[in-house]
Amino acid sequence: MLPHPHIQFGPSSGSRTLAAGKLPELADVKTHLRVDFSDDDTYITDLMASVRSYIEDYCDVEFGTITHTAYWDYAYPVVNIPKRFDTITGDSQLYVMVNGTYVLAADDTYDVDEVSNPLRVHMKSGFNDSGRVLNRYKFTFSTVTTAVPEYVYQAFLMIAGHYYENRQDVGKERIFEVPMNSRFLLDRYRQQSFV
Repeated sequence: MLPHPHIQFGPSSGSRTLAAGKLPELADVKTHLRVDFSDDDTYITDLMASVRSYIEDYCDVEFGTITHTAYWDYAYPVVNIPKRFDTITGDSQLYVMVNGTYVLAADDTYDVDEVSNPLRVHMKSGFNDSGRVLNRYKFTFSTVTTAVPEYVYQAFLMIAGHYYENRQDVGKERIFEVPMNSRFLLDRYRQQSFV
């Protein structure tokens, strides 16, 4: 049996707004940084975008309502799609490449376990793989992630503070890496998957 296929993601799209369990806003970050002037607002807003990107990359999550596209090369009994989410919305679709074009797979050839996290695609028999073909399978799905745990909120503030106070990699007094306690908080949220 072949090893579990490597999953790669195409560009995602959707609304990155949060309705509930929000990430810190500019006023929250400025309070945490004890900044009571507006000269650094643009800089702090840029830092906030970097912090959000860091958290999303580190925890393999995208906050908001997002449409994802995953690709893999060959059929496998259960394919784990490593994305963290609160809920799945809309229809999930599996496509198979036939003669260079993606064709929608029949509904009775696969099942999607939308309860588990990470998402699992159960591929039934009927997929005739004569060998590996680059990106043979394409799977589209939409997720909603609006719940931000308190410890992720706190980690966001800690990372923003770290970025704000340490604007350079090194300085005269600091020739060592500053440890990031926020990683300990994010590791609780981060979804480890070993496939």
